[in-house]
Amino acid sequence: MLTRPAEPPGCDDIRAYQERYGEVETLGTGPEPVTVLGDSYSAGDTLSDRGHRWTDVLVELEPNVTVTLDAVPFTGYANAGACGANAFTDRVERAAASEGALVIQGGLNDVFADPAALERAADDVLTAAGTTQVVVIGPIDVPGREREEQVDAALRAAADAHGADYVSALDWDVPIAEDGVHPTVAGDRRYAELVRDALADAGVL
Repeated sequence: MLTRPAEPPGCDDIRAYQERYGEVETLGTGPEPVTVLGDSYSAGDTLSDRGHRWTDVLVELEPNVTVTLDAVPFTGYANAGACGANAFTDRVERAAASEGALVIQGGLNDVFADPAALERAADDVLTAAGTTQVVVIGPIDVPGREREEQVDAALRAAADAHGADYVSALDWDVPIAEDGVHPTVAGDRRYAELVRDALADAGVL
């Protein structure tokens, strides 16, 4: 008899958070809408206070912005995570239906994906995004992961093919926590500053 693999303990935390705040959050009250589709970086699930995550810092830095946030930890373009069907391919249509530019943040959870599968998934995500202005933010280079360059190249190729703005974050200097993957509080603030600059360059802000 086959047994289902046990879910990681973080799944209960994710579901509890979604029950409290909803699967999609609204951050800020500004007149300029921006939608963020992301992973644990956008969710801030490793922070003791999620109010320090980069998405919250962005609306602090840019009060004219309202962020519609669809973020699920462990997920990516090809990686659905371990807590249900939550890959970007599963959530992008909902995110693209929101107003404003669509910012897709992720890639670190796809470093273990087959390169061909990752390329197909990225193409599917950007196809489903439709004609919405899309800004793709790739993974940063962290000590706890490898193959970020491979993911960066695949995402850049997909973005170029769909006419989306691609932002390579490989050389971003972002303080990383002891887990070797996620930003510290100071790192989230720096990440938000760099995203703000990238969105300004793309004409979103």
